[in-house]
Amino acid sequence: MIVGVLLPVALLLPVEARSQAVDITNLPTPTEFFGHQPGADSRIMRWDRIAEYFRLLGEETDRIEVEELGKTTRGNPFLLVTISSPANLARKEEYKEIARRLAHGSVSEEEARRLAEEGKTIALITASMHATELGPTQMSPELGYILATEESPEIQAILDDVIFLFVPSWNPDGNIMIADWYRENLGTPYENAPMPWLYHHYVGHDNNRDSFMQTQIETRYVTDILYHEWFPQLFMDMHQMGNSDARLFLSPLYDPRHHSLDPLLTREIELTGAYMRTLLEEKGKIGVIHYAAWNHWRMSAIHTNSLWHNVNTILFEAASASLATPIFQDASELGVRPGLGKTLGNVQTINYPSPWPGGWWRLRDIVEYARWSAIGFLEAAALHKDRYLMNMYRMARNSIEKGQDEPPYAYLVPAAQKDPNTAAKMVNTLIAGGIEFQKATAPFQVQDREFPAGTYVALASQPYRPYLIDMMGPQLYPDRREYPGGPPEATFDITGWTLPYQMGVEALRVDFPFEAQLSPIQRAEAPAGTVSGDGDSYFLDHDVLDSYRAVNRLLDQGADVGWATTSFTSGGTTYPAGTVVASGEGIGGTVRSLAEEFSLQVRSGSAPDGLMELAPLRLGLYKPWTANMDEGWTRWIFETWEFPFTTLQDAEIRNGRLEDRYDVIVLPNISPESIVRGHPEGTVPSQYAGGIGDEGLAALQQFVQNGGTLVTFNSSSLLPIEHFNVPLTDVSDRYPSTELFLPSAILKVDVDEGSPIGYGMEATANVLSFGSPVFEFLDTGDSESGAGDAVPPGVRVVASYPETNPFMSGRLIGERILRGKPALVEVDRGEGKIIMFGFRPQNRAQTHGTFMLLFNSLYYGPAVTGAN
Repeated sequence: MIVGVLLPVALLLPVEARSQAVDITNLPTPTEFFGHQPGADSRIMRWDRIAEYFRLLGEETDRIEVEELGKTTRGNPFLLVTISSPANLARKEEYKEIARRLAHGSVSEEEARRLAEEGKTIALITASMHATELGPTQMSPELGYILATEESPEIQAILDDVIFLFVPSWNPDGNIMIADWYRENLGTPYENAPMPWLYHHYVGHDNNRDSFMQTQIETRYVTDILYHEWFPQLFMDMHQMGNSDARLFLSPLYDPRHHSLDPLLTREIELTGAYMRTLLEEKGKIGVIHYAAWNHWRMSAIHTNSLWHNVNTILFEAASASLATPIFQDASELGVRPGLGKTLGNVQTINYPSPWPGGWWRLRDIVEYARWSAIGFLEAAALHKDRYLMNMYRMARNSIEKGQDEPPYAYLVPAAQKDPNTAAKMVNTLIAGGIEFQKATAPFQVQDREFPAGTYVALASQPYRPYLIDMMGPQLYPDRREYPGGPPEATFDITGWTLPYQMGVEALRVDFPFEAQLSPIQRAEAPAGTVSGDGDSYFLDHDVLDSYRAVNRLLDQGADVGWATTSFTSGGTTYPAGTVVASGEGIGGTVRSLAEEFSLQVRSGSAPDGLMELAPLRLGLYKPWTANMDEGWTRWIFETWEFPFTTLQDAEIRNGRLEDRYDVIVLPNISPESIVRGHPEGTVPSQYAGGIGDEGLAALQQFVQNGGTLVTFNSSSLLPIEHFNVPLTDVSDRYPSTELFLPSAILKVDVDEGSPIGYGMEATANVLSFGSPVFEFLDTGDSESGAGDAVPPGVRVVASYPETNPFMSGRLIGERILRGKPALVEVDRGEGKIIMFGFRPQNRAQTHGTFMLLFNSLYYGPAVTGAN
């Protein structure tokens, strides 16, 4: 077969392989069922009705099976729709097993060829994880109906040679919210107003930044399909984009291509995308671009994460309308700004051969582009079945053989380390992503270091070797420039994601062959919790993150909990400053239960004097009406670690007297302008307009002056700089990008372990800088040193960049500018304090290694140091 020739699929398949006609007498079309055509102007179909329609298709036809994988975050059904011929559906478990064996490269090449011939292409499509990008989900009933009823040779070929896995909505909760919000405001001045809350309960748009951490249930449903249950060879993730030029982007992605990806994967994506674009062009769907806008250098998105798993993945990004409201675009408005892989102006280029000329653009247009893209994707899946299956095997074998012949040969994660619980969580996160881990059953030696039994070992000779290497090793973003010697090329999202760095876990790369006795594991287990010793006080390790869950439980139950302010000895054991000390009548049983539940090693003894006594938290988390994702992530972390908190919104802040209700207020990563001004009046209903305003600024200042603690993350740390006259400034925009370019990177900092904010930390830590300020001290006149050289009175540096290169992973130009600069500071103000993070301490629930700095900050504010 010649790869580049586009033949009608039906001509490649024997007639007897096609499924029989289905009885559709009682089956309504989508237009009949919903009362309007999918994508009709000003109409959005709600998830409950879409799910009802797919269940009807499953009941009335023999080509469709509908499975509820579970509930979403807000309790709605998350559906997987499986579509194929009745004969294929009857044997789906056999086809799953074929796909698994090929994806794992676990058979001989001869056996692989037999399996590829016998098997079926397994093709996954996911729709509308971003709920405002609603076109693909609105298209889904139409695609389901076509595949359930049509008898054309092309559809029959798809049914015969493809098992189509369809997630009609990745984000059912968001679909319902957006549909209801749009209907509520339709025909009013706020028809196009942004929704004032996140369209995923916790993470909003960042549900596409969760693929390797898998914190959200919806992410886990899809990753299980990809890497544990079905092992599809093809995957298309359907989104929408801006509407300033092209009508549709389809992979391949733009440079830089990550070096660890198999070249065969790149060629397959070219093949699949070319077939789809050719079909679209045939159908008059013009304005399609590729090799543009989105690059390969990104692990957090599901459509890129899958690349590191040898999955031929297509990103679909259609131009947006205004939800379901049509828009008109003049040709002069298109292509006014160049971007990655784009040329200035809406002009013909090799990757954009038929520019869209402008005109009306409707939700119905998006539905049609999405439907034909899906058909083209599935036709390609049928046409190249044997090739796709065999290439999945080849890529797995390539990875396995590389791991046998070249470094790295393995990654080791010692079970016994500072926080063994977090080490186990990291291993389990990687296992959830398809990585194979083993455990040493006897001591072994590598590069003159002995490792004990129980050490976790990930051999690099495994099918997902690219994923293992890039999760465990640093990312070194290439020095790409707009032109030779010019400014750096823009990056997209996080450029460094090294998981051990982010989680604060020791992991070692092995570059030489070694021998060890290993046993495969399905899950890493933290050490069993214990309580030992004799005394009326209980000592918990401050450097184990799960201790914070126990502390929150104990405080909630009325126990006395504090931190040791100096090292002390009890029962012959010396404990460091920061050790958690708990006491109280009858808490022994509670402590033993918590130790077992959270895998904590608790000792008992006599409490030292001078404890810093913790108080039950009166914690407020600011939640703006601008639907801030960092707030949602912070809320998820607080709930997961059981921190009691209250959502604090603009009106309450403006009303003042915050110190009567809160001891600590957290401002997540939000720009000062957004905090203060919010949505402009007239752009949203009046109850959601505005921010905290000048009244809120005054109230926050009064809160701190009267003893409260204000904690700020990343961009929100600019608010006290701009409005509270703290003796710091942000110099990140003082330099041209050729001298300082820090879009995102993991950076090393020195930590003051003597500060209560630094308790439990080691002397150095890795922090995530992502759109972050670069602090410098102002010259307050209290020192002969110049600006930036001396720490002003009333300021304590908790973490600072070292005097050596701080770069660990990602993209950074100008590391010398960072040297010695503060990254986390505590500023006294009246009776209270402001704790300012110049980085993201809890970014997307990934940076476990700096959670402790945040958690300590919450307790520290209202804590009281006294004598026992």
